[in-house]
Parts: sequence; C-alpha cells; structure tokens
Amino acid sequence: MGNNRICLIFLFVCLCMFLAGCWDAIDLEDRGFIAGVAVDSAEEQGAKGTFELTNQFVVPAGLSNESSGGGGKAYRNLSQTGESLYEINADISRQANRTTTTEHLQIVIIAKDLVERSGVFMDLIDVFLRQQAMRRGIVVAIASENAKELFEVEPEHEKVPSKYLSELLENPVNPETVKPLQVGKIQEALLNRNSFTVPQLSVLTNTSANYEGVAVLKGDTSQLVGTLTGEEVKGMNFITGEEIEGSMKAEVDGKMATFSILEGGSTITLKNKDKNNLQFQVDIEVDAQLAEYLGDKDIYKKKHLQEFEKVMEEKIKNIAENTVKKVKDEFQTDVLTFGNHVRMHHYELWQEVKNDWDFGENYFADSDVTIQVNADLREPGNIIQVKKDGEGE
Repeated sequence: MGNNRICLIFLFVCLCMFLAGCWDAIDLEDRGFIAGVAVDSAEEQGAKGTFELTNQFVVPAGLSNESSGGGGKAYRNLSQTGESLYEINADISRQANRTTTTEHLQIVIIAKDLVERSGVFMDLIDVFLRQQAMRRGIVVAIASENAKELFEVEPEHEKVPSKYLSELLENPVNPETVKPLQVGKIQEALLNRNSFTVPQLSVLTNTSANYEGVAVLKGDTSQLVGTLTGEEVKGMNFITGEEIEGSMKAEVDGKMATFSILEGGSTITLKNKDKNNLQFQVDIEVDAQLAEYLGDKDIYKKKHLQEFEKVMEEKIKNIAENTVKKVKDEFQTDVLTFGNHVRMHHYELWQEVKNDWDFGENYFADSDVTIQVNADLREPGNIIQVKKDGEGE
C-alpha cells in the first residue's frame, strides 16, 4: 500500500512538470501578426533624426469570406515615431494591445529619402539582421516617396497589401525587374562591401503599385546613388545573365517586331591585368522567337532570319552599352558583377584592388567594357502575309 502511494505521488509530480511546459504560452487572439514594415523619415514632424515606423498587422477576421461571417479589412496599419526601430515597435505593440510577432513578416519597405543618406540603410536594416525571430527570407524594397502609403494599396485580388507587394517583387516574367532582395543577401553584401540593387516601388493607383526600377546602393556606405529603370534594368540583366526571359521590341526595316527571349546567359572575360586600365569583354547569348511582327518579310528564308537576328544583336548590344555607361561612368558603382568575376577568377589581382574597387581609387570606373552579342532566333511561328519571290526583296 505504501509503495503504491509513493508511486502515485511520483507520477503526480512528473505530470505537473509536463503541465508547466506551456506556462508562458500566448493565445492566438492575443498575438499581433506583422505582415509588413514601412520606415519613413519623421523629420517633418519636428523630431530631427527620427524615424516613423508603420507595422501592417493581419486581421484574421477580415480574411474570412462574407458568407462565413467575415468582413471588413484584413489588415490594420499602426504607426509611431522615435529614434530606435526596436523601441518604436514596442510602442506599437502597446498601441495594438497585442504581443507582436514577426514570424509572418513578408516585406520591409524603406523610403528613398532615407536611403539617400550615407550609412542610414545599413543602420535601419541592422535590427532585421540581429533579431533571432526574423527570417532571412524577408524581402526588402525602396519606396520612391512615402513608404507607408504603399500599405494603403488595396488590390482586388488580394486582401493584405503586404502580401500583394511581396508577390509583385517575386514576379519573374519581366526582364526589367530583378530577383527579390532578401535580408540574408543584404547582410552578405554589406559584410563584403559589395554594391547591390534594391527593387523600387511607388503607388500607381489605389488598387495597384508600380515597379519603377531598381535602386543602386554603394557597398561601402549603403547609400543610394541612383536608379535604373526600364531598358537600363534589362541591360543589367543581359550583362549579369539573370532574369533575361521576357520580351523586347525592335524595328526591322521600319516595321515593329517583338521578340520573346526564351533563355540566355552571359560570360565575362578579363583581357588584361593592368589594374589601372582593366579590359573586360561580355559575351551575351540569347535564344528567342518572333512573337509579333507588323511587316511582311518571310522569316523562314535564311537571309531574312539572319537579318532579324542581326537586329536583335544590335538592339541588345545598345541596351547593354547604355547600362554600362550609366553604371560605370555616372554611378561609378559595380552592380554588374565584374568585381565578382575578378575575385573568383583572378584572386591575386583582386587582393590588390578590392579595397578600391568601386570606391576610393575606383578601378571599376576606370575600366573598359566591350559587349558582344550572339542571338539565335527560332520558332518563328505562323504568318499570314509574306512577300512573294522577287517582290521588293
């Protein structure tokens, strides 16, 4: 009898220990799930050197269908100002009367005027790198004007603006965009003092945002030095060999033709090792098909096919050369991966130039770049009008 009592007491103590495992649990309804963070300058409010932080919280009730009793907005934006993002977030947590969590944080947007100041972007992103609960896959964007205004965009197909914006950045079907920039990649770039690009967004309408281009940031200061837009971004992708797939327009004997680029790549070669006058050659390869043509040339004829390919090659070369001129001569910032090529394939030379690559002495700005393009046009598609043999060929 006594032994049974001792066993029961021991079992009771063990069970109590397991029950205590949830003593600090927080109920789901008491949590505030942050989907997006926007950072703006608060200087216009008279607080010099301070920031305005806006957290976009998900409202679960708003995600439900109206037929199931849901309704209203699926998000809530709360803003506070201060000197420290961490402390501002604590103030917002009190304002929301919830324990905030960043486990579902999808996007961080920072206003352009903040990033134009030397070192500020690096300081702001620091809090997202230090917190253990932060995912390294959070995407980052620059807002052309007020960052928090992007959290007011309400697309018809998505109930939470943060989710819409993060998906907008992940759309890969346009060669005038870049891969989404994640917090982990930013840390890698800052540690290595590599220059990098950040997608730049703006409010287009009440229901949509505009992918304006990519902001170019210096690796040593994380300061924004300019923005690449349209074909400038396309030229950067041709040179780096990334995000090439998409469409491109050109004129063939005065008639508009649209090419669909199916795949491609690029190869960078260093022709010499004179650090004061480095010579790079970029060989770009693309495979494409004719998607639209307003003329009447028979592309199935070899001479016409070669004519179209030559037009494509000249167009791509022109786009790439304009991008090199903008990035190398105007921005003097290497976001075209030339520095990576030197580091990976000419390590001894890289040791000589790495501390002055695109800052200081800036060997990158003093280099020369030659572009070569080879285009292969295939799958021309069906046609409804061609010139007969001998008619104006």
